[in-house]
Amino acid sequence: MTYYCKLLCIVLFVILLGGGKSQAQSKEVVVYRDYTRQEAALLDSLKREGVMSLFKGINELKKQVLGVKESTPVNVKPRREERRKMAPEEIIKRRRESVLTVNKYLRAMAGPEMVTGWATAVVLSEDGICVTNYHVFWELLDAKVKLNPRDSIMFVATESGRVYPITEVLSFNRAADMAFFKIDTRDDVLVPMPLGRDLPVGANVHLLSNPEGYPYAYTQGVVSRTITLNPVDPFANRMEMTADFAKGSSGGPIMDDRGNMVAMVSCIRAIYYSQQPPYYLQMNVKLTIPVSSLRMLMQGKNE
Repeated sequence: MTYYCKLLCIVLFVILLGGGKSQAQSKEVVVYRDYTRQEAALLDSLKREGVMSLFKGINELKKQVLGVKESTPVNVKPRREERRKMAPEEIIKRRRESVLTVNKYLRAMAGPEMVTGWATAVVLSEDGICVTNYHVFWELLDAKVKLNPRDSIMFVATESGRVYPITEVLSFNRAADMAFFKIDTRDDVLVPMPLGRDLPVGANVHLLSNPEGYPYAYTQGVVSRTITLNPVDPFANRMEMTADFAKGSSGGPIMDDRGNMVAMVSCIRAIYYSQQPPYYLQMNVKLTIPVSSLRMLMQGKNE
């Protein structure tokens, strides 16, 4: 065999070996989770781990919340912005630990005791500072609202079922529909979500949230409009997008192509063809809170 033939064989071997490695590395193990038992599993976890004594009752939490002033600065350092572009599957894999479910524990009264999924929250710091929507805590933040007698505690949980008590609400802003709160991490070190920048119309967006009955669902789309609901209030800015969400997604993180949180789910406004039956739903406008609104209340500098 000539020198060049040997060289060619070596090159082909290296190429084949490298290709084999890349194929092996690209293979992802697909996990099929039984989300139908998630709420029942959380109830079991509350009882099994004996952590109920750590939880602040919802009436006690309301007393604390009513003492919080609107737009109080929050001392939290945002996680450094990610610069590398990622495929959607990598974004979700790397960020799902930063996404929590917000839940209620209902005591046994008219019905049996149970846990019900309520909303979505995002981890902002390793020691348990999180953010969600103002309307997720509206029953606590409005002094005129009487709590449901069945409501006992509010808490957050990870996808794996680890539960954390909500200890206090740190700040809120009605116009921005956002609320910062603190949880007891139970000595765990959490994984905060990196914060990005506001996006222009046409930019790609990725959402991981907890639509009612469909926790940890991923949707994607683009920014469709950037608007303000009140030109004199910077907290009234909104980003509209095409990515789907639903009840339970409130507080969910919208991410850019690098996995940075650029906005937070707020609400949906439906457009109907007619105001009388048959209504003919034509379009759902999805409004979100741009990350610049969150940054306005965050005192800490980037990592």
